[in-house]
Parts: sequence; C-alpha cells; structure tokens
Amino acid sequence: MKLPISKISELTGVHRDTVSKRLANLPFEAGKKGAKLYRSGDALAEIYKTDSLEAARAEQARTAAQLNTIRAEELRKTRIPIAIVLQVYDEIFQATAAILKAAKGKLLTQELINDIFDKFRSIPPRLKW
Repeated sequence: MKLPISKISELTGVHRDTVSKRLANLPFEAGKKGAKLYRSGDALAEIYKTDSLEAARAEQARTAAQLNTIRAEELRKTRIPIAIVLQVYDEIFQATAAILKAAKGKLLTQELINDIFDKFRSIPPRLKW
C-alpha cells in the first residue's frame, strides 16, 4: 500500500517533519497535489530503523527507565490522578466565579480588592482532596 507522509505520520505518531526527513532517501511516486507516496513497508522500516543493536538496546533501556520512574511516582502517590486534578480545578473555578459575581456592581476600592484576594487565598484549604 502506498501512503503520503501525512498519513504515515498520523498512523505512526511520529511528527510529519521527522517522517519526511527519514524518508528523504526512499523512492516515491507522485500523488495528487504533489504528495509523495511511499510503500508502507519500506516507509515503516525506514522510520523505525536503528543504527545498531546497541542503539536499540539503549533506547529500550531509556524507555524502561521512564516507565520505572512513572511507576515509582504512582507508588509514592506523588502523581495526582487526572480526575482529582479536574475536580479541584472545577471547584476553584466555581469559587472564583462566586467571589467575582458577589462583587459585581460594587465600586472596586482597595479594601474590596484586598477582600476578594483574601477570599481567593481561602479557597485551597476548603478543597477536599
């Protein structure tokens, strides 16, 4: 099957510019609107090739180390689950909106501004996470 660079990029998750650079030496057919069509098997081999077995092992070790770091963060509970982050973000936004709506129509004096900021500062302790 012959595919253009944009489709190869989409399917592999590799940036379009990177795909283009890696396929620069491969033969291609001209497609519609000047698109370069590459044989998918050749393109994949060129995109994922490594210089040597040592380079492949080094890449595998690097990705394994990254995965171990993530697992360690999860075990230490330092990685906050996205559901909690989104919930807290929503609560902060709602509290901020309520404070600003309460001040609507009032003259912004220095005292009112300080009061609003005091209320903003009081939001984090009220969050339940």
